[in-house]
Amino acid sequence: MSLGAFPAMIAGGATAVVGEVYEIDPVTLAALDRLEGHPRFYQRAAIRLEDGDEVLAYLLSPEQARGRTRIPSGDWTNANRHKEDWR
Repeated sequence: MSLGAFPAMIAGGATAVVGEVYEIDPVTLAALDRLEGHPRFYQRAAIRLEDGDEVLAYLLSPEQARGRTRIPSGDWTNANRHKEDWR
């Protein structure tokens, strides 16, 4: 999903999402929680990657995502360059 200047994922979707995975320490995780508005806005939750690994991600609730623009490619950075391709 696109929130305009920011991307968002929702749990249970059928589209693979392009992204990056980082290993971080607890202090950095706490700082990211504050930045992402966890748990008030995004919810931090475990997701499974294509290779079977499980990682933490920040997810938007389906209610919050309702009416937002879906990004069919799953690549927010690339889609931002080609907004006419959305929907």
